[in-house]
Amino acid sequence: MKNTSSESAIRSFPKVWFLLLLIPAGALLGLVFQKSSFFLPLFTLGLVAFGVLCLRSASGRVRRRALFLWLGLALTIVGDFFLVFMDPPIASLNFLLGVGGYSLAQICWLIFFLGLGRFSRWVGIPLFLFFGAFYIFALYSSFPVSHENPLRVMIAFYTVLSCTNVSLAAGSRGLPGSRWLLAGISMLLFSDTMIALGRFIYIGDVLFLVGPTYLASLTFIAVGASLFTLKMDFSRTEDVLPQHS
Repeated sequence: MKNTSSESAIRSFPKVWFLLLLIPAGALLGLVFQKSSFFLPLFTLGLVAFGVLCLRSASGRVRRRALFLWLGLALTIVGDFFLVFMDPPIASLNFLLGVGGYSLAQICWLIFFLGLGRFSRWVGIPLFLFFGAFYIFALYSSFPVSHENPLRVMIAFYTVLSCTNVSLAAGSRGLPGSRWLLAGISMLLFSDTMIALGRFIYIGDVLFLVGPTYLASLTFIAVGASLFTLKMDFSRTEDVLPQHS
């Protein structure tokens, strides 16, 4: 039996394609207003609202999978509230809560990829080696003494989640929107690395890169989530991914 709801989602895709053009337009506005702490949550809420429209057009099975992509995007607002709006010092509970919010977003994306993705060894092994060395030799001794143990655990946990998601996204080449998701999650990891260099290690003036790359990462993830939500069709694809990457 044909999946008529999925086919309906695909047919409706050209009708809502023009909305995708609003996403990069919003990212450009974000570059202009990035100093405003109110713009970022409004921008993310706009992306999530668009995601709701996409989910309404998707079939039930696709909707259940795609929900984790959009939920992860929504949970970044929690991290934004504690780290951007509150602008706390590193040695504070709010900073830990902010990293926790972003970790919840990464967990949602991990759930999505574990159901559909393949771990790319060609990406994952070098990534874990690099960031493992970066954490041990650069970050580990740079945490404030008053919060060093909680920060060490939380940052290590978040780093593992980020590297795992990038590796899974790299191995998900058969998914609609997978390249956008890979670009977005990779750029988010780059943005986080700039935060580590600028706020923990104090190497050069790199923090100016954080805002633009973070907004771009949200944009790419939203585009990838939109393409998956609107174009994925399980009924026509028995195995949407390569068996090994």
